[in-house]
Amino acid sequence: MEIFGIVLSIPGAFVLSTIYCFVLKRVISRFEQVNLSFRVGSYIVLALIGLEVVFLMTWGAVRSRGIFGPGFYGVHLLCFFLGTPALANLLVLRRRGGSIAKWYLAPILCTAFAFSLVLLQYGVAEALYGINGDDGPYSGQHGTSNPRRQFVETTTVILKMSPDRPVSLAPPV
Repeated sequence: MEIFGIVLSIPGAFVLSTIYCFVLKRVISRFEQVNLSFRVGSYIVLALIGLEVVFLMTWGAVRSRGIFGPGFYGVHLLCFFLGTPALANLLVLRRRGGSIAKWYLAPILCTAFAFSLVLLQYGVAEALYGINGDDGPYSGQHGTSNPRRQFVETTTVILKMSPDRPVSLAPPV
């Protein structure tokens, strides 16, 4: 099932990157201050991705998480979601005279980058939380909270709430 999601990420990334690059070129590029802010933020995000790749190649996901603590996975997810838009920002929102000749060429590069980020995310998540999210070194079974499991459990509790009966947030027995 994972391969299905990975394969579907390619056309999804292409469509979303195309829309985003179009908006960047037609709307955001007109405002120089916003343009500059987007570029500076993009340099920061791409630098963080580069650092993360170095850490993962040097120490691996589990040791990197052990060194940097729980914030490692949060920063990883932030870079995962902001990485492709950051690349698009730098490709489309260049200084005068320095942009890609046609804005619609940027989504091709962004799609390839997004695909690599999906594979990176898949590898990091599996290394930290296991294949099913419950058998990795940082899954809930080993004493450290698993964000995916917490989300599912919290959502389940919220969905079971009913206005005509009291709600207990105690875990089911």
